[in-house]
Amino acid sequence: MARVPSGIPGLDRFIGNGFVPGSINLVTGKTGTGKSIFCGQFIYKGAMDYNEPGIYITTEQTANELRGDFKESFGWDFAMLERMGKVAILEVKPYEIRPLINILESVITKIGARRAVIDSETVFGLYLKDKYLARKEMWEVMNILKEYGITTLITAQILEESEGLSRFGVIEFMVDSIIVLRYMALAEKFKRNLTIRKMRRTKHSEEIHPIVISNQGIVVYSPSEALGK
Repeated sequence: MARVPSGIPGLDRFIGNGFVPGSINLVTGKTGTGKSIFCGQFIYKGAMDYNEPGIYITTEQTANELRGDFKESFGWDFAMLERMGKVAILEVKPYEIRPLINILESVITKIGARRAVIDSETVFGLYLKDKYLARKEMWEVMNILKEYGITTLITAQILEESEGLSRFGVIEFMVDSIIVLRYMALAEKFKRNLTIRKMRRTKHSEEIHPIVISNQGIVVYSPSEALGK
């Protein structure tokens, strides 16, 4: 099967050479673990290196904040890609889920999107307290993305005191894969790591992989590589 490159150096060899095309993938972790960086890199590198236009749906930052953070920290010029028609950034507030569903197809068609990010799934839970309704709205958005064959990342936040995989305990049962990011405050050098909790149709690594965030973005290592550094 042809795979979708993640744009994250070192990661694809651990997930069957990339994401399954058209899959919905959860990137989850506590605050400060690098979820938005992971997603920004996926969209930016997709557009720049693989000619795959992408949609970034932001629910916790404004589009201007997102552009500024990515440009200042990593040199990723999202504004340029927007002008080129290779990226669209959509701001969504908790009360704007239905409008998102209504415009998503037109944006996909307009830029020929092949990738998407929803950062984060919290918008559904805040708007819809009922888990059934939250799942229904999430399913509708995800179904549109799947119908168009869009490879999608969705972020979720794990609360500090929680051992779960998301804030509301819904999204993890609806996705094709789960990547968990962690920050280990006591580690001497490699403070961050990731694990692939599940990935359908993929023989994936089950190890704990150290990651480093630099001004180039995220790099993923094998445990043996980390020991040699």
